[in-house]
Order: sequence, then structure tokens, then C-alpha cells
Amino acid sequence: MEEPMHKQVFKRETVIVSFTFVISLFLLLTGYFLILSHDVSMEQERCRHIAENEAQHILATIDCVMARTNTLEAMVQDHQGDLSFFNSIAKVVYDTVRDETGVALKNLAIAPGGVVAAVYPHKGNEALIGFDFMDLSRPGNTEALKAYKGGKTVLTNPFNLVQGGKGMAGRAPVFLSHGLDEILWGLVTVTMDFDNLMNCLQLNNLTNMGINYTLSYLDEHGTHIIQTNGEVADNAVRHRFPVRNLTWELALYPGSGWFSVPRTTFAVVVILAISAFAGMFASLVLKLKKSNKALLYMSHVDRLTRCLNRRAYEEDEVMYQSAPLSENFVYLSADINGLKKVNDTLGHVAGDELICAAAECLNRCLSPYGRVYRTGGDEFVSLLLIDENALTGVREELRNTESNWKGQYVKSLSISMGFAAKWEYTEASITELAKIADQRMYEAKRMHYEQQEKDRT
Repeated sequence: MEEPMHKQVFKRETVIVSFTFVISLFLLLTGYFLILSHDVSMEQERCRHIAENEAQHILATIDCVMARTNTLEAMVQDHQGDLSFFNSIAKVVYDTVRDETGVALKNLAIAPGGVVAAVYPHKGNEALIGFDFMDLSRPGNTEALKAYKGGKTVLTNPFNLVQGGKGMAGRAPVFLSHGLDEILWGLVTVTMDFDNLMNCLQLNNLTNMGINYTLSYLDEHGTHIIQTNGEVADNAVRHRFPVRNLTWELALYPGSGWFSVPRTTFAVVVILAISAFAGMFASLVLKLKKSNKALLYMSHVDRLTRCLNRRAYEEDEVMYQSAPLSENFVYLSADINGLKKVNDTLGHVAGDELICAAAECLNRCLSPYGRVYRTGGDEFVSLLLIDENALTGVREELRNTESNWKGQYVKSLSISMGFAAKWEYTEASITELAKIADQRMYEAKRMHYEQQEKDRT
């Protein structure tokens, strides 16, 4: 006997409702998972981008300070180990680091044979006189011995200083020419006040963004925390990066976790509403794909200025070291004057404007003859192939471009520059020309600040 029509209709409607319910439930669970995955993915991508930017800032700040070891090394070589120059040049370097980066130095020291003979400032560092960097029982000396034996600059991780406090130091070996030979004379060191460095890096700004963080360094003994704030879970975003010869890691984790309950609840409500129209929108939901991939950054380009970065410079430097230099080769070292003051008084937006202005000025005038690199926070290098007559015109063009510049936040631009040409020093290598250019740049910077003092009086 055939079932009544109303029962057949009821069965069909039951099947339709059941099918719709299953489809809706499937879409609900799928949509819920996709929303969560998308939120987590977006938040992780944001943290990765922030970690990369913070790592670049850390590296640029430390590089800017540690480059001063080259200045001390060059001065010792120029004076053939005579230390009479030390107090005057050490004060200039000490003040310049503070003015340009905000980082306070614990000291600058010179150690012939590895034993400290001169230190600046002397006050507060008396215990360092006579300190033997070759004594491995003292903290921070393992890296000093590596620099001494390996013949290249070595950066230490933070350690407790003999005169008190915590520091982070660059140890650079000094070689003096003796006939055709080069003799290892000793060490020069630049030591930062580590607590002050951490303050200058302003990692606590991450906390204001709702992000917990841990900054660590890695060595053969494991991972060592440098600074941390808030709970950082095991699934935090971790970005490892080289700080010269060291390896550091910055771990970031949102204070509220990878997703928030209010957003998740709202997503569920929206999906429940949409699921009523499951038949209409099922095909669209299945076609959804993840989007918003992270931007790929060029590994050899500075993100702020679009100049070549330090990695590109170091690779090109190796290339120039492996082949004879052209007689028209010129090395330029450049440094922005007064950047620290602009950052402190007008903010980092104004400071970035000044950095970009310097890059634009250098690129506009120098790009026909060579490449421009941003090697530190406010430091630039250019490797040029240019004859002497053309260089005279370029230097004039640089000064005119610099003096005519006016920005939105900053009224003027001032760059200290030092040039060193192959035709001046026919036997010099690129490393030696770099030291000469750096020296001339610092002399120009010293004269700039002296002139500023005269103008005030």
C-alpha cells in the first residue's frame, strides 16, 4: 500500500533538511577552521615582518658603533704604535658615537701585545689599565684571543666587565708594517654599555604593540636570554640573524595569543548566518584561497633607502680584494651629521627623511660612476671608477645638492665625506683606502662640529 502523499513530502523535506544541515555543519567547521588559520597566519606574518625590521635595527645600531674599531686601528697604524694621539682621537670617537647613535660607550682601549696601555675615559676604567686580554680566565677574553690569533675583528656577546657593569665589545687586531712583513702589534677595543644599548634599541615598544618578546644569543653552550618581556610560547615566531660573528634570535608572541576570542565568536556567528544559504554559496566557499602573502624583500637592497645594503658591500669588497684596483678607483666614506639630534627632537620619521635624503643625494651624483651602499644606520659607502677631473665636478655637485635640499620635517642636510683615490696611494688595497677615507670623513665630521660650536658663540 502506497504511503500517503503528506508522508512522502515529509520524507523528502526531511532528506533536504538533513542534507542542508550536514552541508551547513561542514561549511561551519570548514569556515571556522579557515578563519582561525587565516587569523593565525596573518598574525604570524605580521610578527615575522616586525622581527625582521627589529633585527635590521639592532644590526645597524651595533654595526654603526663597532665600525669605530676601524678608526682606532687605522690611527695606531698611522702612528706606528705611538699612543700619543689616543686621548684626542678617542674623545672625538667617543662623543661621535654618543651623538650619532645615542649609545654610550663604556670605554675605548688600546692594548699593545694584548695588555691595555691606554683607555678612554680614564675615570671609572682605572681597573682596565694593565688588563691582559690574553688571560682566558677573565670574562670577554675568549673573543679577544680569537681576534688576536685570527687577525680579524671579533664581537663579544654581553659579559660582566672588570670595572663593573655589563658590556659588549669589539676586539680588532692591529698589524704594523715592518719592511715587507706585517707584525701583529696588539688590539684595539670598543666597549658599549650593554644596558644603555638595550635602552637605545627600544624593544619595549613591542610591548606597546601588544607583543611579548625574548632576545637571545646562541653559542656552543646553548641559548642565552639577553632581554625578555612577557610570556613567549614555544610556537612563537623566531627570527635568527647574524650580528657580525655572533648569532642572535628574536622571538615574538602576541600577548593575547595567536587569535582572540571575540573575533572567533564573531566569525562563528557570521558563518552560522551564511550557512543558511549553503546551497547558493557552497561553490564560492570551496573556491576561497589564502591570500596576503608576505612581500619578498631583495636580499641586497636596503628597505628604507633602496640603496645597496651592507651584505652587497661586503660581497663587492671581496671581489675588489681579489683583483688589482683600477687607477681610477675611488673609495668614499660618508656619514650624516646630526641624525641623533633630529631623531631626539623631531622623531624617527624626520630621521628617516634625513637618511633617505642622504641616499638620494649620493645616488643622484654618484650613480653614473659606481654603486652606493648603506652600511650602517647613518653610514654610506660608495665604490667609484672616476678620473680626477670628473671627481672634482662630482664633489661640487654633491655639495650643491646637499645645500639645496629641504625636507618636510628637516630644514637642511649635512654629510661628512672622505674620499681616498687609487692615484693618491698607488700601492694601497681597498681595505687601506677604506681606512684612509674613513679617517678623512671623521676629520670632516670633527671640523663640522667645531664650526657648529663657533657659530653658537
